[in-house]
Amino acid sequence: MRVVMFGYQTWGHRTLQALLDSEHDVVTVVTHPRSEHAYEKIWSDSVADLAEKHGVPVIIRNRPDDELVDQLREVAPDIIVANNWRTWMPPEIFALPVHGTLNIHDSLLPAYAGFSPLIWALINGEPEVGVTAHMMDEELDAGDIVVQRAVPVG
Repeated sequence: MRVVMFGYQTWGHRTLQALLDSEHDVVTVVTHPRSEHAYEKIWSDSVADLAEKHGVPVIIRNRPDDELVDQLREVAPDIIVANNWRTWMPPEIFALPVHGTLNIHDSLLPAYAGFSPLIWALINGEPEVGVTAHMMDEELDAGDIVVQRAVPVG
């Protein structure tokens, strides 16, 4: 499959590496510009550097725009995979691929949708945390769940 990957920081970097190691063809990567914000420097493995190392074209955006939509139509992805994409993704993008857009979220959805789910789960004393892969739709972190994996908090 032709894959476009949206991601940022270490979470996005790990997802991109998994995609590069798969049988699929990563045709474009979309990531945010580097940041000097303290929170964003903690887990700052570069998605852009990894993509460029593997010859994958990189698009840098803070937020989606019409030019990005046009660029994605040109590469005609079969699926988009998103992980740690920090801004809203419009339907013109998440509905573009024939197989939709798969989001990787670091919580056991529907609990802890939104920003910093792992941190909030730990603050709230949850006995387990996890990851969810779900299909994106109009509602934030609420699309059909494909798979979840839980890990007990030690």
